[in-house]
Amino acid sequence: MLDVTYYKDYRHNYLILKDNGSFCENIYQRKMVTENKIKGLLSSQERYINGETLLYYEITSRQSIASIYGGKNISIEQLRRFFSQLKVVNDALQKYLLDSSCLVLKPEYVFQNIETGEYTFLYYPDPEEGGLSQLIDFFISKVNAEDLGAVEMLYKIAELISREQFVLDEVLTWFQEEEDNKDLENREKLQEMAEERDRFLKEEEGKAGHGSNEEFETLSEEDDREEKENSIKGMIFIWVAGILAFGVLFYIWQSFQLSYQETIYIYIAWIIMAITIFALSLRFFYLEYRKKNEKGKKACGYREEKTTRYYEPGYEREVPLAAADAGNTVFIPLAESCENKLYSMDRKNKCHIDLEKLPLTVGKLAGAVDMAINEQSLSRMHARFSRMGKSIYVTDLNSTNGTFRNGMRLTPNATEIIEPGDEIRLGKLKFIYR
Repeated sequence: MLDVTYYKDYRHNYLILKDNGSFCENIYQRKMVTENKIKGLLSSQERYINGETLLYYEITSRQSIASIYGGKNISIEQLRRFFSQLKVVNDALQKYLLDSSCLVLKPEYVFQNIETGEYTFLYYPDPEEGGLSQLIDFFISKVNAEDLGAVEMLYKIAELISREQFVLDEVLTWFQEEEDNKDLENREKLQEMAEERDRFLKEEEGKAGHGSNEEFETLSEEDDREEKENSIKGMIFIWVAGILAFGVLFYIWQSFQLSYQETIYIYIAWIIMAITIFALSLRFFYLEYRKKNEKGKKACGYREEKTTRYYEPGYEREVPLAAADAGNTVFIPLAESCENKLYSMDRKNKCHIDLEKLPLTVGKLAGAVDMAINEQSLSRMHARFSRMGKSIYVTDLNSTNGTFRNGMRLTPNATEIIEPGDEIRLGKLKFIYR
C-alpha cells in the first residue's frame, strides 16, 4: 500500500511517496529513475526529510485518469493511445534495464496532460505495487457501452491478464485491426454519401428547366427584352452624340487658324470625350454581363433563403394553491432544503454552478470539463464536485491557484465536504453554497 501525500509550492505540484522498505533493496532502480529523464515517466526527485527518504514526483499541469474520466466515458481511440504510449514507456525502461512491473498502473497514479493528451506513468521501485488488472477494471467501468469495439477489446485484454498472457504487441495489433476496419467502414460510408449526393444533384438539374422556372421565365422575358432595348438605344445615343461632337471639333480645327493654346484645348476635349464614351460603354457591357449571371443562377434554381430565429420568452403559470391545513409546522432540516447550487458572489462574473447532476468537473478548458468558465485564474481542470450519500464534496484537481473552502485552501487532490452557507473560492471566483 502506497503512502501518498500531495504538496504544492509556488510553481510546482508534487505527489510524494514514502519509503515502504523497498528503497534500500532497489537502489539501482531508484537512482536510475531520479537521475535520468525517461520519456513517459513522471520526473522525480529524492529528498531526505527528518531521517526519511521521500520521492517527489512532479505532477504540474497533469491530471490522473481517475479525475479525468470520473464523470465521462472513455473511447476506443483513447484506449489505443494509452496502450501505444505504454508500449513506448516499456521500451524506454528496457533501454535503462528497469523492471516494467514497477509501473504503478492504477487510475489515480496514471496521469495525462489534458491539453496534449500525453500520458505519463509513475515508476515506484517495488514490483508489488504495480499490476494492470485494477486499471482494466476501471476502463471497463468507464467505457461507453454502445462502443462495442472498445468493450470487446477490454474484455479480451482482461482475459489475457487473467491467464497471465498479456503482451503489449498483441494488444496493439488488435487496436490496429480495429482501426483498419473502421477506416474501411468510413470510406464505404463516404462513397455512399457521394453517390447519393450525385443522384440528388442530377435530379435537381433535371428539375431546373421545368415547373416554376418556366413560369418565371415567361413572365420576366418581355421585361428583360424591353430593358435591354432601352439600354441599347441609350448607348447608341451616346455614341452618336460623341461622334457629332468629335466632328464639330475637327471642323473647327481644320477651318480656322487656331493659336497653340486653342489647339491644346481641342486635344483635351477629344481626350475627355473618348474617356467618357469608353467609360459609359464599359459600364453598359458590365451591366449586361451581370444580368446574364443572375439569369444563369435563376435557371439553376438558386434561391437565397433567410433563416429567422424566433425567441419565445418563458413564463410561469399561476397554479391555484390548495387550501392549507392550519396544523403544526413541519421542520425541514437545512441540508434537505438546500438548493444544491453555488451562487457567484462576483459582480462581473455572475455564473452559477448547479450541483444537481454529479460528479461535475469545473475548469476553463472546454471539452475536458463538464462546466467550462472563461476565467484566467482557473486551471484547465480546476475542481470536481461529487456526492457521497446525501453529502456533497469538493476536490481540488491539482489546480494552480487553488480551491478554498471558507478561506482555507485545500491541499492538491484533497476532498472536503461542503455545507449550506460555505464560501467556495475557485481561483478568483467566489461562490456561496445554498
